[in-house]
Amino acid sequence: MEDYSVVPPHLDQLAAEYKRLWPLMPGLHARITRLASKEAIKSCARRLGMLSRQHGKTGIVFAHELEAEIFQDYLNYMHQPRGISLVRQMFNRTRALPDSDEHILLAGMAQARFSLFWIREIHPPGGVVALDLIGGGHFFILDQSLPQQDVVGVLAAFRIFPFCGAWMHTGASMLFGTIDDAGMQPMGQIPDNQEERELNEESIYRWRTLLEETEEEAW
Repeated sequence: MEDYSVVPPHLDQLAAEYKRLWPLMPGLHARITRLASKEAIKSCARRLGMLSRQHGKTGIVFAHELEAEIFQDYLNYMHQPRGISLVRQMFNRTRALPDSDEHILLAGMAQARFSLFWIREIHPPGGVVALDLIGGGHFFILDQSLPQQDVVGVLAAFRIFPFCGAWMHTGASMLFGTIDDAGMQPMGQIPDNQEERELNEESIYRWRTLLEETEEEAW
């Protein structure tokens, strides 16, 4: 049987370090978002179908409270004027010391990439082992909530970045339900910037549709 284990050594210590630094992420993302111009925000909202005009005013409309986090993630990482994302801009501007928490996180976040993952194993309380269905390969992704749920076999979309020999995700995750792994074959190629953006947008469209269908069934 093939060995899918990519669990890092000293997982307890690594999970503790992740738990210590994770609360810094929302603040970093908020600061990064403030770098975006009004036109950039409108442009991203328009691409995602979240821009609405009512009573002569144009604004962003979220059909579900979870969409705000997904939009912010897309804006921070996929809006790339002159080929430089807002996250990369923040990293280039930071004056934090190289060994500081902020610098460590931003250095990893500047390398983030979006993909689709199939969750193969859970390892409480550290994280999950997931197969990258686009680029291929298995990754140990640090997380606090997913390992506490029955998510083996779940298809998910999110953005990961390197952290201390493992990976973190940016927090904006989209879950699409459980699928069978029979005959599952990753594409085996890393998308370029445009392909990654298209994958991100397609995932958001499908996730929003799934949310709508779930709410309709609830009624």
